Amino acid sequence: MANNNKNAFAQKHAIVVGASTTGLIAAAALARHFAHVTVLERDTLPAEPEWRKGVPQSRHVHLLLRCGEEVISHYFPGLTDELAAAGGRRIDMAGDTRWFYAGGWKARFKSGITMHCQSKGFLEWAIRRRVEALGNVTIRDRAEIDTFTTAPGAVTGVRLKDGEEIAAGLVVDASGRNSKTPQRLAVLGFGTVEISELPVDVGYATRAYRIPPGTRDWQSLIVHPRYPDARIGVIIPVEGDRWLVTLVGWRGDQPPADDEGFLEFARGLSVPDIYDAIRDAEPLTQAGLHRFPGNLRRHYDRLATMPDGLVVIGDAACSFNPIYAQGMTQGATAARILDDCLERRAKRRNFDLAGFGPVFQREYAKFANRCWLISTTEEYRDPLVAPHPPLWTRFANWYLEQVHELSWSDRRAAKSFLEVMHLLRPPASLLAPALATRVLAHGLFARAH
Repeated sequence: MANNNKNAFAQKHAIVVGASTTGLIAAAALARHFAHVTVLERDTLPAEPEWRKGVPQSRHVHLLLRCGEEVISHYFPGLTDELAAAGGRRIDMAGDTRWFYAGGWKARFKSGITMHCQSKGFLEWAIRRRVEALGNVTIRDRAEIDTFTTAPGAVTGVRLKDGEEIAAGLVVDASGRNSKTPQRLAVLGFGTVEISELPVDVGYATRAYRIPPGTRDWQSLIVHPRYPDARIGVIIPVEGDRWLVTLVGWRGDQPPADDEGFLEFARGLSVPDIYDAIRDAEPLTQAGLHRFPGNLRRHYDRLATMPDGLVVIGDAACSFNPIYAQGMTQGATAARILDDCLERRAKRRNFDLAGFGPVFQREYAKFANRCWLISTTEEYRDPLVAPHPPLWTRFANWYLEQVHELSWSDRRAAKSFLEVMHLLRPPASLLAPALATRVLAHGLFARAH
């Protein structure tokens, strides 16, 4: 796919900081526009599909939502089929998933909205192999950034910890939630990045099990409580004929890692189905733990002194509560938006990147706003998280409760919710008149009874 647009930025070099799934997809997008792309990763990248230190959450369940699948298929045709052939699973969210949500089991039917299930390490490794095969991309590991190199009003490249300087026409920060870009920009005189935070203090425990013999009417199993209950459980099948089982808790109720505690936490979910599935299953790993402090937005779109030559994407710009499974998909979509913005500039035959950073960050922010809305609306319920929530959240949460209850029996409501969850349609689509009429009627009926 290298240099498909042969007129665009043909003599320029781009740098991607971070070889995460977001960074790798961004490298594939940039390879369409730049003569060469270098991906810089501070970790030692494993030769096999396995966990690595720089992605501590990678042991846990990661779902590739339908929107993310479409982006990956665009840049790496056939990759999702390869993942499935190697043991990953493509699962219909309504037909193959048994899903308890907020008090009831969601309707079962073939929705056509699929999620890809495989370990995070396997997915990242598969994408990295595809990126390495691109003729104009180089991936360098053990390459840690010290700071940016600059000219007046612009980032011109990076300086590594060992003193090496690498020039670039565009630097893309995909280094994750712990990105140091805000501090670097402040030190370099580019101002302070505005930050929005919504703390949740979510705790995860994940363990792999051998899939037990026998038949069951589901491939994945999800248990999500009704507020204020704070325990979630997920089982997904992954390569190697394994289940990944992730237990989640917040508001001070995090799952433990010991064998007995892990099972007891599962027993304490709203329904016993996950406990029943794993109590006699063969564990293949010890439980790994991870803590997620809260939702985080870095508003580069509002930075008046955003330098030329720099954009920030994925978790480095916006990190959302992982229980909503948006992380990989929003990062992949960010890469697609970056590609689209470069394409539009190229079509205008404007191959100078002056002013590109602010234009991209504003465009990306429109999509990030959707993700923020999905991941924070329910969390505004908790007075410890948001003592003074926006007034609109009271109606929004009531309305979503009715959508969920309606989706126990109404396939159209269930599919509409899945389309929003999978980032295929904006949250406002749940207010479409045909659905809103049924939702409000359900709410009034429930109140009357």
